Amino acid sequence: MLPDKEQELCNAVKVVDSTSFPHEMSPEFGETEVRSLCDRFGLNFNALKHEYREFKESRGDVSAPGMKLLKNCISTLPVSTAECERGFSKMNVICSNLRSKLTVLHISSLTFVSLCAVGHL
Repeated sequence: MLPDKEQELCNAVKVVDSTSFPHEMSPEFGETEVRSLCDRFGLNFNALKHEYREFKESRGDVSAPGMKLLKNCISTLPVSTAECERGFSKMNVICSNLRSKLTVLHISSLTFVSLCAVGHL
């Protein structure tokens, strides 16, 4: 269902999830995928390669700083555009015909406050 590029990304992310490791792994398992993730996020693959090997050998128990950074980068990938759409809808409510003279900075600030205040009342 996903386009090929997104399917490749999904497959690459799986090699960082220790629960999806096969029982028998080749020494090169996942390195191509980790290289593509490093390229995508601008990380140094050569520095991360050894950490990934330790991560595989420990079956996910050992997570060095580079692996934690890679996992944090992966967690920033949006799953859907719903949050973005919600933000634009909120901005359209704030920037109505009655408030058409607001500057971009003011609209941005009001939208931010409005989105962050939801659920904290």
